[in-house]
Amino acid sequence: MHTFTLRTLSKAVSLVILGGLLGACQDEASTPEPQKEASPMYAKGLTLTVPSDTDLVDTEIVSPSLAPINTNTDYVSFISPLYGEYQASQPVLEQASQSDEYWLNVTGAELNAGVTLTMSQAASLVRIAPRSDLSSGALMHAEAIAPERVQIQRIGQAPQGKAASSSPQASESLVKSMVSAEALASAGLVDDSSALQMSEKATAGEYRLQVNQPLTPSANYLVNVKEKGSPYQLSLKAPTAVAADAQSVGIKLALSQSDNQFAPQAKLKQADGEIQTIAMVKRGDTWQAQIPQGMQLANSNAGFSEIEVTVQTQVDGRPVQRTVKSVFKSYVNSASIKPEVLTVWDKGLPNQVNFELNIAETGRFGLSGVLTGTNAEGQRVAIMRTQAANWLTPESSKLKLMFDPKLIQASGLQPPFELNELELQDQGQMARLSFQANALVLTR
Repeated sequence: MHTFTLRTLSKAVSLVILGGLLGACQDEASTPEPQKEASPMYAKGLTLTVPSDTDLVDTEIVSPSLAPINTNTDYVSFISPLYGEYQASQPVLEQASQSDEYWLNVTGAELNAGVTLTMSQAASLVRIAPRSDLSSGALMHAEAIAPERVQIQRIGQAPQGKAASSSPQASESLVKSMVSAEALASAGLVDDSSALQMSEKATAGEYRLQVNQPLTPSANYLVNVKEKGSPYQLSLKAPTAVAADAQSVGIKLALSQSDNQFAPQAKLKQADGEIQTIAMVKRGDTWQAQIPQGMQLANSNAGFSEIEVTVQTQVDGRPVQRTVKSVFKSYVNSASIKPEVLTVWDKGLPNQVNFELNIAETGRFGLSGVLTGTNAEGQRVAIMRTQAANWLTPESSKLKLMFDPKLIQASGLQPPFELNELELQDQGQMARLSFQANALVLTR
């Protein structure tokens, strides 16, 4: 009886367990498998807008001939939050400057013999600064000049006796004050220069400057004449960037208070300090600085080129001389942006834009742009500025600009989102290659 009871109980338990397993299998078979949640991120191909006439876009690419100055191969990305109504900006393509001064590059021998200075008003400031020279293969720095050893005399003025022509006292009435190199250094000008403030008696005319101090004949000096407050200002307008293969550089020149015709003289100074005289040709209202055939505008990416223009003329019987400089970046168009882009979205907000470039040579390139959204009044509002750079090759030329969806969400702005001020840089040249004001409308 006891044995029967145990067997019966064991069988009953087995039936209960088996029934539970069968029921579980039936429930699993009859319950549908839950659907996997769709990914919040997706990609969509878009096309850049057609460039406008004011955009800087050139699809013809050229291989650089100069060594790059940035060879970093790391990818970097920066995002800077922006706020407020979007204010569109354009890159600065032209520089403007004015000059009430001029300067002469002279040697020690010329200073000992005497050089001619032109002044259009009284109380002009004359500064003499020694310069360094590497032409001999070794660094040579010209010696400083004591201002009391400088004579300035009006040309055509009869000397007052034999001693007056060789004595510093002959020019005392023309010089109001003198400043030594030590005094200028204490004021922050540490180039060993000395200066003379002319008196009110030193009115408009031509003067002879002579140094009665033995100087190394080949030493280089800069003589600077500044006429503060002069009504005769030489104005210049010129481009900030010039293609390396340009045959000329357009420059607009104007001398205030004068309609005189003049023939400017110009020099081209390259990044390594090499200086060459270049011709100026008038075409319409613009002067063209002619680049010698076969000459590159730059011989290094590590700096700017410079054109120095000097004008000499007569205004109302007064001799006027002015020098003005134009600094520009020489570049080659080494890459361009392909119009087809791939956008990546995160929960309905733009996360990044993947660009592909046409590249002439391997190098480091950068992209930047401003993302905007739309407020309730339909106005564009700035959200962020995004920048990225990477080392690219012609075979691997993709570069992504990142967005921050949290910044977009926090802004409360709505579509359309737009990518503006899209700029491409060649960081090996440190040069802007293209700029598109309204580059992309981001549509989901």
